[in-house]
Amino acid sequence: MAHEPRATVTETDGAITAALAGELDMGATFTTEPALERAMDAPGLESFTLDLSDLRFIDSTGLGLVLRVANDLQARGVPLRIVPGPRPVHQVFESTGIADALPFDS
Repeated sequence: MAHEPRATVTETDGAITAALAGELDMGATFTTEPALERAMDAPGLESFTLDLSDLRFIDSTGLGLVLRVANDLQARGVPLRIVPGPRPVHQVFESTGIADALPFDS
């Protein structure tokens, strides 16, 4: 049974942080995507951090969601930084070849 992910969104002076926890799979995107869209629509948004450090699992649907967030923010001119997830989660980004295309913290 998949656990619902938690998307905790905080805002400080135009800097939004969205921390995702649990499993980011197809079922999870139904709740996570609207939360991220609301966060990206925040008035006065100046920067966006996507924190994946508490994710336990991500599948192709979750990868697609991260890419959509990155593309949306880029189109709006809002800087994005991504805090990588644990090794097994980050390996999914690396094995698909998209890790280098996203602004992960090193």
